[in-house]
Amino acid sequence: MTGGGRRRRHTVLWSAVSAAIVLAILIAVLATRKAATDVQAGSPLLGHQAPAIAGPDLTNHQISLSQYRGKWVLVNFFATWCVPCQQEQPDLVSFNSEHRAKGDAVLLAVIYDPHDAPNVAPFFKKNNGAWPVIRDDGAQVEFGTTGVPETFMIDPQGYVVTRITGRVTQGGLDAILQRAQSVDA
Repeated sequence: MTGGGRRRRHTVLWSAVSAAIVLAILIAVLATRKAATDVQAGSPLLGHQAPAIAGPDLTNHQISLSQYRGKWVLVNFFATWCVPCQQEQPDLVSFNSEHRAKGDAVLLAVIYDPHDAPNVAPFFKKNNGAWPVIRDDGAQVEFGTTGVPETFMIDPQGYVVTRITGRVTQGGLDAILQRAQSVDA
């Protein structure tokens, strides 16, 4: 074998070893990374009055965000086909149960995809969702949502205090609400 062939084989071997090391580091980082839940994000709405949203609920009664003035409100944009939306549903059920009993916070869901509306009632029934769900096709534009799930926390005076992108958890929501309430006090 010539020196050039040996050198090429040596280069290929080192390239393969280097690629394997980089791949192993990437896998280790991804495997040990915390799941992307309760990620607070910026929004031009933070510190401003929440957009006025309103629409019919699942029983065709008019619901509006303004009727919840005086309470903390979580506005949750969701779709039944969205896997993270499906995954966060048990946490939203727990959060809603606990805070409805306390009377300090309410949940208001907004259907993100108007074509998904026929699937919403069966989805909520199956997953024990017991909070208002409205159809307001302009709400995602007004709030500047970029996808689902996306959740906004509105203070009792109607100001947007937090935007959460991605899946929420009850623990994360409780912590965010507690922090917001302590700042508001």
